[in-house]
Amino acid sequence: MNQIITETDVKESQFESEVKMAYPSIQQGWGILGLFLLIVIVYSIPLGILQIMGIEMEGDLLSLLNYVVPLLILIFVTRIRWKKNPLNKGVLALNSFPIALIPIVVVMTLAFMLVNMEITSWVPMPEWLVEMFKNAIKPNIYGFLTVAIAAPILEEVLMRGIVLDGLLRNYKPWKAILWSSIFFGVLHLNPWQFVVGLLVGFALGYLYWKTKSLYLCIFIHFINNSISFYLMMRYPDMSNISDLYEFGIISRVSIFALAIFIIWQSYRFFESYFKDQVPKEN
Repeated sequence: MNQIITETDVKESQFESEVKMAYPSIQQGWGILGLFLLIVIVYSIPLGILQIMGIEMEGDLLSLLNYVVPLLILIFVTRIRWKKNPLNKGVLALNSFPIALIPIVVVMTLAFMLVNMEITSWVPMPEWLVEMFKNAIKPNIYGFLTVAIAAPILEEVLMRGIVLDGLLRNYKPWKAILWSSIFFGVLHLNPWQFVVGLLVGFALGYLYWKTKSLYLCIFIHFINNSISFYLMMRYPDMSNISDLYEFGIISRVSIFALAIFIIWQSYRFFESYFKDQVPKEN
């Protein structure tokens, strides 16, 4: 029986033959960040108009929505293109991960936090930015939901599940991981969080590459953000671990060196652990 070929079939076939790269490429990654900035601006316009009219839009729930809504829109738009591209798998990588990795992952995350705290203390945040974060993230359930729940899930789905997944199909792993971590840092829209995002993003990207598990990335992100939220609420004026204890320069250098050593040993462990394992594709 002859198969009837429609105009739609022809167009789809032409589209698939023209596609040479999975979504996104590095250039498209910058486009995603530009789109995010545009979404944030457009989302802010009605809120600004209401404020000019004297209608105050405040509240902890609103702060949560101000974070969640723009990211959800961005994920929705990028996922459409991601799924449409025939070179993408089109399904989020939700492989399970070995429970035995949890202790190593937790220790590694704590080491990264120590490194990040030390590095960011070299150029402290300006006071206005510190105050902005304090006003945006309150020590209550909405603040916790924003930092420890929404951020790990939404940012990992976007940056590892969609962006890195596409980059890994286009480039060598280390190049893809590096660029995805750069995009992750830029996503935070300020240079201080860029450094943290770059370092943590690189570690998350490496583990995503090895495990193809968004669950593991979300778990690590949750640990990092939960501890950060606690410290931020418990010690609002802290910029460095030395603010908690009377640590001199020698102690700080020693802690920094120890943290780097732990990260290096964690990397060696993961390289050995994953040496003979091939992650399953979803």
